Amino acid sequence: MPRLHPVLAITALLLLSCATAPPEKVAPPAPAPEPVAAPAAAPAPPAPPPRTCDMFARPGVLRRAALVRTIDAGLPLWLQGVEGDRVLANHRFQGWLVKSLHPGDPCYQDVDLRSGDVVLRVNGKSIEKPDQAFDVVQSLRTAPAIVVDYLRDGKPRQFTLPIADE
Repeated sequence: MPRLHPVLAITALLLLSCATAPPEKVAPPAPAPEPVAAPAAAPAPPAPPPRTCDMFARPGVLRRAALVRTIDAGLPLWLQGVEGDRVLANHRFQGWLVKSLHPGDPCYQDVDLRSGDVVLRVNGKSIEKPDQAFDVVQSLRTAPAIVVDYLRDGKPRQFTLPIADE
């Protein structure tokens, strides 16, 4: 009789023992879970109230306290709502082209600056360099008004926004 390789003999023995073993008791399958209704979608949160502006003491007159809060928050924070570009004339700084000025903010809806205007000076001072802009902004703490000289369609214009101490 031929001799079986020991590994094959063990494998054959294991296969035979599995084949001849009595069947194990198998638990009946668990009943299918009952479908669960998905929770109702939560109602959408109410829309926020429309933005209002508390910067003005009365129409066209800026509150100094509100202006000082804006100044104290820092010029970089305020500039996040401004989009503009430097404008040169004869290779020299002329002013800042307004592309947008705090869109959607009701405090700016009545400010007479729009896309395409070029701001030349604020309170008589150029704002070409960061230190000039910083000085102008700091001077607003005590200034009686904000006076902006600008060009619209190439024509010089000016608007004044008085500042009220309350």
